[in-house]
Amino acid sequence: MSSISTFSDARIPTADEVRARRNLFIQGWRFAVLNFKMIVMVTRGHH
Repeated sequence: MSSISTFSDARIPTADEVRARRNLFIQGWRFAVLNFKMIVMVTRGHH
């Protein structure tokens, strides 16, 4: 058994997806939205 994995069926990201992943503004926005969602979830979970 080989320890090397191949992902030949994996989807290749488009040029727009790669650009979005490298853009710090977009990453910062996504980080802020994720944190906001977590804050909302935590505050609703505690009565």
